[in-house]
Amino acid sequence: MQLNSLFTRSVLATAFAMSLPTFAIAQARNAVPATAVASKAQAVIDQAGKDGKYTFLLFYKTTDAASNAMSATLKEALAEKSAKAVVAHVQVGDPSEQALVAKYDVSRAPMPMTIALAPNGAMTGMFAQKVTAEKLGEAFVTPTMMFAMKNLQENKLVLVTVQGSAKAPAPVAIKDFQSDPHFKDRIVTIGMTAADPQEAKLVGQLQIDPKTKVTHTALLAPPGVMIGKFDAVASKDEIAAALAKAGKCCDDPNCKHHQPATRTATQPSATRR
Repeated sequence: MQLNSLFTRSVLATAFAMSLPTFAIAQARNAVPATAVASKAQAVIDQAGKDGKYTFLLFYKTTDAASNAMSATLKEALAEKSAKAVVAHVQVGDPSEQALVAKYDVSRAPMPMTIALAPNGAMTGMFAQKVTAEKLGEAFVTPTMMFAMKNLQENKLVLVTVQGSAKAPAPVAIKDFQSDPHFKDRIVTIGMTAADPQEAKLVGQLQIDPKTKVTHTALLAPPGVMIGKFDAVASKDEIAAALAKAGKCCDDPNCKHHQPATRTATQPSATRR
């Protein structure tokens, strides 16, 4: 199959990949020892996570026109979202904030910079020098997107099952992936229903009819590539072959999953509804 170029240009792919540079994702995966001095920004992040809120980290070097403008945009855009988000300012030269500066590798990044963190710690947006209220709004993602982004940033594969009914059986391939030694430690799964209003944004981006009666499975690979969308009866080997063809399986040329599949993934525009 071919990678779905339409999907990779969507808002979801933008949030997954374009606004989350590889260097930042790699750095965020690495544990950073805590500094001796308590980080006020980290305390804000921790509390926001407990409260189910987003944290918008504004990194800046000096208080200047650009940092003031970004701060004002954050304040105005998030004024009516106090129940969903908080803002923390991080001066990159502050000794107490060096763990965060190192974690997100922003010491040499263009300033000011805002990084949006979901309650689970997933980065959902990264905005350098300037930002708009519209872009900040896009940093708020659905629960499934939040889960997927967190795991993609930890270099995991994500299988998203979209069911037409909560009683629909899980795709046959899921259990096979979970028991396969090649995949079990690097693949995670999550299920949702197509009619869930909280997931409307994701359902639209996956080009699935919210009234569908059938089950679809989408496979995502780091940093945010949609490998394909499959029907409920697609086999593990079929999905794994699509993953290998996309160059996202592994580096072993003798891996059995590099063998061509007998069926192909369904493209979003042609998926049976």
